[in-house]
Amino acid sequence: MTRGVRPWWLAALLLAGCARNAVLELEIDLPRPAGRITHAVVQARSGAGFDGDWSQVPAVAVPLDASCVRPEPAPACRDRELDARCSAVVSVVAGEAELAPPLSVRVRFCADASCTAPAAPAEHRVAIERAFYRGRYTQARTCIDALPTDPAPPAEPIARCEVRCRDGTAASYCRLDGTHFCEE
Repeated sequence: MTRGVRPWWLAALLLAGCARNAVLELEIDLPRPAGRITHAVVQARSGAGFDGDWSQVPAVAVPLDASCVRPEPAPACRDRELDARCSAVVSVVAGEAELAPPLSVRVRFCADASCTAPAAPAEHRVAIERAFYRGRYTQARTCIDALPTDPAPPAEPIARCEVRCRDGTAASYCRLDGTHFCEE
């Protein structure tokens, strides 16, 4: 995968029907490689949480770029202009049954693209309260400034009102009555 490319084959993460699907574009700001850690391996699944077997969940390996440089201190994640050397965009497609459940995303940091080393790799976890809305493209962002050291960290929460609709920007993506702008 090259940075900035939205791979169609990641869409197989969550199989979708033609007219009733939704797409989340997850922007991931990545750290520089360190030591043997050279890849970020991204997986996402709807409704199942982080426990259990992930072996059947497709994965996308993103090479970490040693030329990635950020200003110090790094701006808040929401305010960053993403640099292609330090980030990736991963598209996740959901079918009708995957629209409402939370989306669990894990970004594992590995020595190779297959991420099959016997030791559990460190990972960054993201729990998106509601990522998908029928027929809509949405966006969310996570920023990982340093390589994590915990193989099972607590998940970074992304509330449904932080999930952006592609058509416009706002401080919150929910109306005053609590409904999301993407809702029908």
